[in-house]
Amino acid sequence: MGYKLFNLIGQIIWQRTILRYKRFFWYCVGGGLAFVTDASLLFIFTEYGHIWYLFSAVFSFIIAAIVNYLFQRLVTFKDKKQNFRKQFLSFVIIAVVGILLNTILLYVQVEFFGLWYMLAKAIAAIIVLLWNFAMNKYVTFK
Repeated sequence: MGYKLFNLIGQIIWQRTILRYKRFFWYCVGGGLAFVTDASLLFIFTEYGHIWYLFSAVFSFIIAAIVNYLFQRLVTFKDKKQNFRKQFLSFVIIAVVGILLNTILLYVQVEFFGLWYMLAKAIAAIIVLLWNFAMNKYVTFK
């Protein structure tokens, strides 16, 4: 009896939670991969390329956005049917807003609050993740 109840509870949790948020989970995995790409390139461009951190942030974000788009299209939303150009254009427009938001948040945190640019990047990334997910779910990969 206890085993069946435990199994039933497990199935309910699986169906109502895990499967419900499966797409968001995969979006976060792709976003995590993009964030690692973004943060790594930001650090490399700034520390070793001696590029101003805001320029580095723009370059690294663009590369990470391409990585993210490919992951989201092929893995998260499994959307190979829509017109690639139209879909990519939508993704790019959302990414441009994301990069503006990211850059403004990064600048404010570093210049006004004195945070280390890598910590500021992590905070900005969380905010931009939520924006990008919502917009891509309801616009790009609807």
